[in-house]
Amino acid sequence: MNTDFVLIFKNLGIVGLDLVAIPFIFVTLLTFLNRNTKAFLANGFGMDSELYLGFIGIFFHELSHLLTAILFGHRIDKVRLLKRPHPNQLGADGKPDMALGYVNHTWNQHNWYQVTGNLFIGIAPIFGCAAVLLGLTALLIPSWFQGMLTLISNPFQLNWSGFFSALGGDNHPWLRWTIMILLSLNLSIGGFDLSTADFANSRIGLIGFLTIIVVVTVGLTMFNMASGFLTFITGAIILLALVLGYALLISLFTNLLVRLALQIKDH
Repeated sequence: MNTDFVLIFKNLGIVGLDLVAIPFIFVTLLTFLNRNTKAFLANGFGMDSELYLGFIGIFFHELSHLLTAILFGHRIDKVRLLKRPHPNQLGADGKPDMALGYVNHTWNQHNWYQVTGNLFIGIAPIFGCAAVLLGLTALLIPSWFQGMLTLISNPFQLNWSGFFSALGGDNHPWLRWTIMILLSLNLSIGGFDLSTADFANSRIGLIGFLTIIVVVTVGLTMFNMASGFLTFITGAIILLALVLGYALLISLFTNLLVRLALQIKDH
């Protein structure tokens, strides 16, 4: 049994960076940027503009909540994956109905698995929309997808030369990129932001998740089995960071585009 505390804390640092710090940074930045974009859209073009310009993202945002809630055994009370907002009507909470979709679910507060699942249910849209973007990349820009897989073949020694050599080779790159960017814009506007309720739900399951990763990492390190685990999660988080980095660029571009449209509209 390995009781090297330096190695244990080193591995905990890697896992903490991979599974907590990096996702938190992307979640925070994407939420801030896309909330700002939605606010400009709603104020300048009306609430319906969010629905028209972001319906794909809204659908996958709510679908991610739904599938993850089912995975963690939550009871699904009511679901609308896409809906028109009704600001002049009151919702179930007594406030104006501004929702573009929702997944109402309940859980057993004495069930550790269901309680911990709230973390994943809350942040699921970020990862669900990232998975959609990754799938679109594989379908429309396969050379980039192959390049990303080549890059992370050894996560602790990134293959940048293989990544760049894999780029290119599409027969209709500009057409594909046009479709890719348009779909990415829609996903960005509708999907890549978490509500206050999403963050509140996530906090409920945070302690359980942190407990899991500490116990698993320490246990695997002590039994000299951490190498494969660390390689897998590091490769996965680098791939996620590439996709979310692209999403962040698209979100920034969307934000600037909406601001420009408002300037033109006001003048």
